[in-house]
Amino acid sequence: MTRAAPGARTEGMSSYWPTEDGWPYADTEREVADVDAELDDDLLSLMARPPHLFDDLDPLERQVIDSRFGLEGRPVRSMKQLHADLGVPRADLRQALGSGLAKLRNHLI
Repeated sequence: MTRAAPGARTEGMSSYWPTEDGWPYADTEREVADVDAELDDDLLSLMARPPHLFDDLDPLERQVIDSRFGLEGRPVRSMKQLHADLGVPRADLRQALGSGLAKLRNHLI
């Protein structure tokens, strides 16, 4: 890619930049939706809201992860505090935390 020398004329460059009526050429026809056409599955999947990372977590997994890491504005809670608040054995809390983090990790891979 070459650069213009200082003071060189560059008026030809404006045709490559977007304008009010299109990039770089104006659309001559309006796009009309065909309601009888087949559905485009690829387009639908792009327009669909992606699933939230927490959607497939069990309620206990979600609660432990939310509380343990202070998500959604909650204060960070220790496992000891969670045990006292929920009345769930610490081993179950550790298991829920581990399995919940594993599920989240799988979403990110």
